[in-house]
Amino acid sequence: MYNMKISETEVDNSYWLTLLLTVIEQRKTKKGDPYVRLTLSDGKTEAVANLFNNTTREDLEERGIKEDSPVDIKLRVSLYNDQKNYTVDAISPATLTSEELALLIKMPPKKPEELFINICRKVKSSSSRQYDMTNMRVPDDDYSLTALTMRLLLENSKAIIMSSAAKAMHHNIYGGLVYHTSRMVDMAEASSNVYPGLNKELLICGTALHDIGKIKELTTGISGSASYTVDGRLFGHSLIGIEMIDREVMRADAMAGRETYDREEVKLLKHLIASHHGILEWGAIAVPAIPEAMVLHNIDMIDSRMYMYEENLSNIEPGKLSDPVFGIAGEGKATVYKPN
Repeated sequence: MYNMKISETEVDNSYWLTLLLTVIEQRKTKKGDPYVRLTLSDGKTEAVANLFNNTTREDLEERGIKEDSPVDIKLRVSLYNDQKNYTVDAISPATLTSEELALLIKMPPKKPEELFINICRKVKSSSSRQYDMTNMRVPDDDYSLTALTMRLLLENSKAIIMSSAAKAMHHNIYGGLVYHTSRMVDMAEASSNVYPGLNKELLICGTALHDIGKIKELTTGISGSASYTVDGRLFGHSLIGIEMIDREVMRADAMAGRETYDREEVKLLKHLIASHHGILEWGAIAVPAIPEAMVLHNIDMIDSRMYMYEENLSNIEPGKLSDPVFGIAGEGKATVYKPN
């Protein structure tokens, strides 16, 4: 195993590294010749490298080189638009222990399990009820928004903890969904303290569940790379999340033999999910109609953009600008500057 990190490479040199291959994209040169673009991870940093010589995905797969697999790779480093550019000169499958493989998987700065516990504690503390904070369960006869949220979180805890938050753009890593949600829940709690007119329980529960539909919208591999499911493409995570709430309400009603959760509270919770993208052009089912929905949308925007800034700042030298970053602002023309 070659332990050198991507960030340690220098321009005009070649290096052997052991990396996790997360994505293989089939491309064509301007002349129409096939090549592949590989996304690689050393556990801290990701890099994109091109493998030319008329290479196809099928060529790599025949050699046992697939997505979500470790590889020994020789990278040639050059400079293009003031940024490091990587070209693959050689590649072969790598055999690693489970411990070695884990070191190559990019993850949040905190353990995903700890981030999940933080979400659950913030949800329970948002309520005026006195909950046992050492136990994540809620009483069987509790039909509050907090109880509804906790049941959905606990029922889907494994998927929430490991899922990526996106195929690209932001928090597209193993545990990215729980990382994104945990930071947003922290901001939601702070916002409710600054603006006491907000319904704290509604805001924090809505924040905790705003992206829960992504566990069914996306499938996440061991490296954190994600791809869309059929339902994800047909419906999107907002509608899927609303359906998950509806199923829990119907389940509780059927078990109790009566109407359980407060329907007005459930309606508002679903509105937060339906409107968290803010405007229809960005995929919202509805636009925010209550203050809690507006706050949720804006903290979602802040955390997703902060992640983009953090990722780009980690990959550029002081005094340099990044390449244009799609999604931060405008039409993908925004750049990130790292101060000296």
